[in-house]
Amino acid sequence: MSIKQSSIMIWVLVLVSCSSPTKNDTMTTDNNNAKDSCCANHSINADSKIVMQSEITCPKCGHKKMEIMPTDVCTIKYNCEKCSEEMRPKDGDCCVFCTHGTYQCPSMQ
Repeated sequence: MSIKQSSIMIWVLVLVSCSSPTKNDTMTTDNNNAKDSCCANHSINADSKIVMQSEITCPKCGHKKMEIMPTDVCTIKYNCEKCSEEMRPKDGDCCVFCTHGTYQCPSMQ
């Protein structure tokens, strides 16, 4: 196996181990079968449910908007609907919800 193939296999394993939940129960998802992985459980509420909504706050104008977070992709760009500021995740965060939201994205929960 080449180094390139090995690198691809490692990234696939990382992505699979950090995949987001597939069961959507209105705005939360059961987390009873959560496994230890590279994803930290920072935003699980007291009922061990994954939070599916996050209030995103614009760092420029302070405008807040409640958004439903996607479970299949990371949101790396988000434009404020008030001032049009383009928000991006800070270094080390996977998406704008992890940086600017009240809850981290489902894959990080």
